[in-house]
Amino acid sequence: MKKIAIIGAGLMTKPMVDYFIDKIGYKVIMLNRTLEKAESIIGNRPLGEAVGWANNNTETLDRVIKNADAVISMVPKPLHIKIAKSCLKYKKNMITASYEIPELMALKDDVEKQGILILNELGEVPGMDHFGTQMLLDEIKNDGGRVLSINSYGSGIPAFESNNNPMGYKFSWDPRTVFVAAQTAGAYLVNGKKISIPGNKLFEKFWFVDIEKLGTFETYPNKDVEKYVKPFALDDEVSFYRGLLRYSGYCNNMSNMEALGLFDSEKISKLNNTTFRQFTASLIKADLSSNIEQSVADFLKIKSNSDIIHRLKWLGLFDDTLIPFDNGTHLDVLLNRMLEKMQYEPDEKDMIILHIEIIAEFDNGKKEKRIATMVVKGEPGGETAMSRAVALPTAIATRLVVDGLIKATGLKMPPTLPELYKPVLEELKNFGFEFSKKRIKLN
Repeated sequence: MKKIAIIGAGLMTKPMVDYFIDKIGYKVIMLNRTLEKAESIIGNRPLGEAVGWANNNTETLDRVIKNADAVISMVPKPLHIKIAKSCLKYKKNMITASYEIPELMALKDDVEKQGILILNELGEVPGMDHFGTQMLLDEIKNDGGRVLSINSYGSGIPAFESNNNPMGYKFSWDPRTVFVAAQTAGAYLVNGKKISIPGNKLFEKFWFVDIEKLGTFETYPNKDVEKYVKPFALDDEVSFYRGLLRYSGYCNNMSNMEALGLFDSEKISKLNNTTFRQFTASLIKADLSSNIEQSVADFLKIKSNSDIIHRLKWLGLFDDTLIPFDNGTHLDVLLNRMLEKMQYEPDEKDMIILHIEIIAEFDNGKKEKRIATMVVKGEPGGETAMSRAVALPTAIATRLVVDGLIKATGLKMPPTLPELYKPVLEELKNFGFEFSKKRIKLN
């Protein structure tokens, strides 16, 4: 019987475990720092085993990886290195949903020497966006076209019917990861010229994008597209943008909260006997006897009736309520308010949108826009769309590797492993994840 080691028991892992145990019949060994979380996901299924694992416990990690047919790392990025080194030691293939990180790429020579596969970027974004892009690129190539531009958008947002708070957002994945990503620099290409956006300016560089039958959304740059140009065999003069989609108002919310210092996750402050109002005043060194709302508006150089002031008030950051912990960072305080107000209720749905537009020119001089769109909503009381969108492509790709249908070795991601997208997309259809396609003639 095939054995899959899953390291981590976060919000994205249960559909993965369900896939291997209930659908495929593989054994799953799940390691997690909090044993109870892994036990809850495994349940009483005989093909599952939950194991407690502290990050510094190399012996337990090595024992599980040594006896696995493949390893899926679903832990924070810094821990990928520890897991990768164990995989190298025992010549085991490793799969993640995460973006490639420099520390992992530094193991390239060792990975190739050991003849194993470390496969990254297999979630929703990155992951299925790569699959949709590769699908359209192959079709354009087969039709003799030349790619002029790519716009690729992804999102994890409340479904329209569940978008019922003034922030226009709810958490369907790890909240801290949301804010790490919110401070990561982005870059895109315009006719081959790289436009770089620093992490602290990310939310100032947004614009609107219209998606047919879905509406108008804000988009802002997502990571650096440059590393995908060669793997996708694009021209040097191509325009290429990868962005995230959010409901209107999101980017200004984030920009203003960052300006207030609410994203700081490093400095620990003493917060005992401190109210949220006092905390907010301290961010801008305002006198507590003043009108704090007006002081915040003045600090941000906006009108006192601006949307963000009302949204901060809705979050409770002007309340005279005591902060319920004694020590923490600014981000801890923000997340305390957000997690109380911005969680999904059991009857509510999240939604993923993937939308890719490629403009291509063909031999006859004609230009076309090729479009691929995927919209999937979560299951009320069940799994979120985001958890399935991250877990299932990762699980399916792992099965293809374990079954020998993908034989590649080295450090790979979907753009450098083009044979991966077709079988994964084909199986994803069984779970309701499918791109609809459209062509528009431009001249």
